[in-house]
Amino acid sequence: MTLVWREEEKIMSLSDRPYGPTTGAANSAAQSALNVQAGGAAVLPVSQTFVAATEAKILNPFNSAVALAVPLPPDTGLEQTVFDVFISGYIKTGASGTIVLGLYADALAAVTAGNLLHKTASAVTQNSATAPFFIHATLIYDSMSGKLTGKAGEMINNVIDPEIAVSNVLTGISNLANPVLNFSLSVTSSGAAAGAAATVINIQKFNAG
Repeated sequence: MTLVWREEEKIMSLSDRPYGPTTGAANSAAQSALNVQAGGAAVLPVSQTFVAATEAKILNPFNSAVALAVPLPPDTGLEQTVFDVFISGYIKTGASGTIVLGLYADALAAVTAGNLLHKTASAVTQNSATAPFFIHATLIYDSMSGKLTGKAGEMINNVIDPEIAVSNVLTGISNLANPVLNFSLSVTSSGAAAGAAATVINIQKFNAG
């Protein structure tokens, strides 16, 4: 038997999920068309530079008033079913310092503590280097309880942060809401400053489902 690999099969990974970031704009040529799966190809990859040590969200490149976010549409069949959120890419630090990543259940540009799902347990050292990272969350929700629960963990600069239960059990979740949930990412780089000390993060993949 001869196996023939199509081009799209070469680039698919087990972490690919059906729902990706949207442009965040009301009207845009990059918006997904009706009846077309909302993938992240029109938005990703996204690169953002940080010049301060404070926690900040990755912003949508089409609309900086909102975060780069992955929305879950209503009535997808995910209710009461385990689903995944994957984020991956690389981080480049221009100065000595540590990195902390935060996964949030919102599309807000501002950091909102009550929507935090997971944050790096211990800041990871990444001194003037470039290294890959990933975050993997395994979540479940249902409309009867209105709760979102689950676990999440990550790897930064070859340091594994073990999976733990989500920081906040979100309530008021409904499978009829549009979107049901949003997911976004924050970065805290302790050494980030203007110029050569800036930290750059590149989001290559960000999807859920």
